[in-house]
Amino acid sequence: MTKRILTAACLLTVPLGVMAPRATAADHRDAPGVDGAGEGDITDVFAFLDPGNSSRLVLAMGVNPFAIPGATPSYRFSPDYLYQFKIDRFNTFVEDFVVQVQFQNTPTGQQAYVKVGTPDPNALGAVNQPLFSANSQVDGPTGGVFGDANSIQVFTGLRDDPFVFDLAQYNRIIGGTQDVFRAIASSPLGPLRGRPVRADGTSGVDTFGGFNASYIVVEFPVAWLGVNSNIHVWATVSAPSTEAGGYTQFERMGQPAFNTIFIPKPLKDAFNQGVPSEDMLRFSQFVPDALTTTDNDGTGNTISGRAGLLTALGVTTLPNGAPLLLPATFANTSKDLLRIALLPDVLRLDLSRAPNDLGIGAIGVTNGRRPGDDVMDIILRLGRQLADVNFPAGLKVPGSGPARPGALAVTDQRLFAVLEGTDFIRPDSALTDVTVSGNDQTFPTTFPFFAPPNPLPGETGTTAFPVLGSTPAVNGSGSDAQQ
Repeated sequence: MTKRILTAACLLTVPLGVMAPRATAADHRDAPGVDGAGEGDITDVFAFLDPGNSSRLVLAMGVNPFAIPGATPSYRFSPDYLYQFKIDRFNTFVEDFVVQVQFQNTPTGQQAYVKVGTPDPNALGAVNQPLFSANSQVDGPTGGVFGDANSIQVFTGLRDDPFVFDLAQYNRIIGGTQDVFRAIASSPLGPLRGRPVRADGTSGVDTFGGFNASYIVVEFPVAWLGVNSNIHVWATVSAPSTEAGGYTQFERMGQPAFNTIFIPKPLKDAFNQGVPSEDMLRFSQFVPDALTTTDNDGTGNTISGRAGLLTALGVTTLPNGAPLLLPATFANTSKDLLRIALLPDVLRLDLSRAPNDLGIGAIGVTNGRRPGDDVMDIILRLGRQLADVNFPAGLKVPGSGPARPGALAVTDQRLFAVLEGTDFIRPDSALTDVTVSGNDQTFPTTFPFFAPPNPLPGETGTTAFPVLGSTPAVNGSGSDAQQ
């Protein structure tokens, strides 16, 4: 394993000391400036090689979070916005290749116009211009696939939201009404409140189950990029600006949940309006130190020490927790490892790796991001192992030594959100496989790779959201029990 395994290692560590009391997940409704602009609110971004043809690159982004199946006809893309996938091919974290998508309303629906090419070097960053000279361009109606399967292929329209996470229970944990995702009757910390185990071996509830999102999925030959190495990918949405003389960016996303979890609420819009090349300078202060192989406080506060602590608490074996994702012998000598791995906020994709290679231990939490990757379980498991936490001295555990400026202070129950290393949405027998998220719909293996939208209520295939099962969703939460 290498340093890039830590791309998501601390995505759920900042909630211990920085994040607001309640959260969304992925980037669904992640900032005030996009909460009221669903057509421009990016939910997730994906970048992966076609599993059936490694010579083709697939890029996808979702907008319109929490799209209700019963209101399907009301969801569309904005004809005013410029939607873009931005690619950095030369490690500058400035786009040098883009895919631009714009929409036009028609009497029968919407028409999508897609251009692929090199952006104007005078219009990079947060203010952009539409491509006037494109390597390739196609257009077609929303709701289906258009283009050429041997060249550029495009889908635009509603799909099942592929994000999976027990957000409701997470918010209870950080709010103090629950302690962990799954109830633990007896532990060294005492009884811990959480959801009970259901008959099917799960205990989590997918907050996003049964909801749709509006997706743009684009596939084209890798050869168009002119490189066969690592690329960096992020997505943006921009609105017309007379003052700027182009389209000004108001939303962006790279890695799952980065803005949602790391950036304080007053700065979330500023982050969305920013550019990756400035991320390290502007936002590294919000990423905590990483544990290393060297004791930093005299209590055995190392990666190995943290692994031993988690094991002693009984949360690295089922049914009380998922196994460790990193070995206790994982080697790291830099306390800045998490900052280096997380910033800039882009997806890192190694084009030389196999399309079905999850990539943990190579260049990031995943090699790019695929629809089925269980990114939140990976985040939970890595976060509990690697973020430096200043535990109270009275606990006498690794990390309970003198105060350390770069460590997270334990002042509330947010630490418990990462304690078990999973939200238990999948059956216990499946938790070791982080390439499967437990999504409520089956992902197709061919383009556009994202499951069809959940149908109108009452139609065949209707999914209740969230699926609750036959037992109370939480223990001891009164009227909250079925949320």
